[in-house]
Amino acid sequence: MLALAACSSPQAREAMPTAKVERARIERVVVATGTIEPEDEVEVRSRISGIVEKIDVAAGDRVQRGQPLLELERELLAAQVAEARARLAGAQAELIRASAELRRAVKLKDGGTMSASQEEDAVTRQRSAEAAVARETAVLDTLQIQLGYATVEAPMDGTILDVDVKIGTAVASVVSVTGGTRLLTIADDRRLHLDGLVDENDVAWVRVGQPARIRTEAYPGRTFAGEVRKIKPLGERQQNVTYFKVEVLVTDPEAALLRTRMSADADIVSEVVEDALVVPEAALLYEGDRVYVERRVGGAEPDFAQATIRIGILESGRAQVLDGIAAGDEVKLK
Repeated sequence: MLALAACSSPQAREAMPTAKVERARIERVVVATGTIEPEDEVEVRSRISGIVEKIDVAAGDRVQRGQPLLELERELLAAQVAEARARLAGAQAELIRASAELRRAVKLKDGGTMSASQEEDAVTRQRSAEAAVARETAVLDTLQIQLGYATVEAPMDGTILDVDVKIGTAVASVVSVTGGTRLLTIADDRRLHLDGLVDENDVAWVRVGQPARIRTEAYPGRTFAGEVRKIKPLGERQQNVTYFKVEVLVTDPEAALLRTRMSADADIVSEVVEDALVVPEAALLYEGDRVYVERRVGGAEPDFAQATIRIGILESGRAQVLDGIAAGDEVKLK
């Protein structure tokens, strides 16, 4: 810490507060402001239209891939499947009959008692019957697949964030014009990250792999360890200011305390100087592009002279001085 230096009298000390130039650790911190997000998030929609008959999960439940989430009414589809099976059975019977007629026609043709055209007719009927069986088989397969879709299953391991429907809700399939009804939202929250925005003036200091301290209002006074994972190359313009999206992976062993969509800030440590020359930022004075401080000179009676300096990192009311003054110098504070 920078200690305030005493002046020659209480009156002077009050009028001209000063501080000693010291050596200390200082960090360049870039702040990314955003929200905590899960690694993956999926909006689950139905592949068929129907009425919600049963809901097996609630918000906050953990589920595994393939676990049933909800059921749509299946009576109509089940009836359509039964009808398709009956049609397929009829087509198969017709194929058996047509195949038998073709075998008989071949024998009669070989014996000279049937014309070639009659044999061709038998071949046509047999091929038509085969096509009918293939068509009815495809229809049955399609309906059975749709019947399977009446049970909506979890597409991945994760946590249910929200359930958007109730029993009796009519839902549209995902192939509809509207894109389908959202049934629920599931997220893989075993790994979390912060989706944050960094001001264009600061993004040049940010690199993938830099450490970060994640702060939330939910846990005041506490930080969670993180690491910069991605920097989006394309900026976003908001209220006449350009920001760049930065993704900070939460690496803290207690990351499970965080929740999806929590507001959070990440203090990205982009540079550290362990033995920097440091003064309070309140000591800095500006004259155009020139930066200077008023350094104490003389003995018991305080006198101050301007000293032009170069500054580096600014952090939490402190400034790194690159040159122009030395450790132990006393500077006036504004």
